[in-house]
Amino acid sequence: MGVYALLRNLGMGHWLSLTISFGTGVLIGFYLTRKWVFESQEVRWHGQLVRFLLVIGLIYFLNGLVMEGLYMVLPAMRWRAAVARGFAALGTFPVSFVLHKRISFP
Repeated sequence: MGVYALLRNLGMGHWLSLTISFGTGVLIGFYLTRKWVFESQEVRWHGQLVRFLLVIGLIYFLNGLVMEGLYMVLPAMRWRAAVARGFAALGTFPVSFVLHKRISFP
C-alpha cells in the first residue's frame, strides 16, 4: 500500500502504480516466505518462483470466492467489505500455508 501511495503521489497513473506495487509485494512475499517461513536452501529458485505464483493465483481466486459468499450472507453495513476481506484472508491462510509447503517449497 505504501509503494502504491508513493507512486500515486509522484503522479504515476493508477494501473501502473498498482502493477508496480503488486509486483513488489509478490516479490517481497516470495523472498520472505522462501527464506523465513520455509528456510529454503535451494540454490535454484526459478522453479520455486513459478510454483509460488501458481499458488498465489489459486489463493487469489479462492479468496475471491469466499468474499463473494460472505457478501451474500453478511448484512449491509459500513464495514462489510473489510469484514469480508478479513475473514477471507484468515480463512484461506491455512490453505495457502499448506500449498506453499507442499508445492512451492517442498
